[in-house]
Amino acid sequence: MPITFVVDRAKDRITATASGPVTFDDIRHHLETERAARGLTLPELIDGRGAVPVFTSDDVRRVVDWLRAAAKTSALGPTAVVVGSDVGYGMMRMLEILLDDTAEVRPFRTVDEANMWLTHAGA
Repeated sequence: MPITFVVDRAKDRITATASGPVTFDDIRHHLETERAARGLTLPELIDGRGAVPVFTSDDVRRVVDWLRAAAKTSALGPTAVVVGSDVGYGMMRMLEILLDDTAEVRPFRTVDEANMWLTHAGA
């Protein structure tokens, strides 16, 4: 599974890891699984340094559509995505811009920067 996650209810946070090729279907499956675990409202740290994005800008727009639909029934927690490539950074930056009116999603190059932002996001 390209994206795995753990819900830490004591810390009110989700920690996910994305590795290998990641497709739109992998992202959608992750979001649906997270919704089933009632985790969409929680802050999330995704370590995607080992991931290779194999989705298109159209797929990013499909993720935006999915998240906007989900936001109609549930608040969405802030998401920090640590990326390992310029392509990954660009795709996550596109997601950040397109979701500006719906959710806080931000790409980072290091886990430390992501954790610092996530600690203060939404505050």
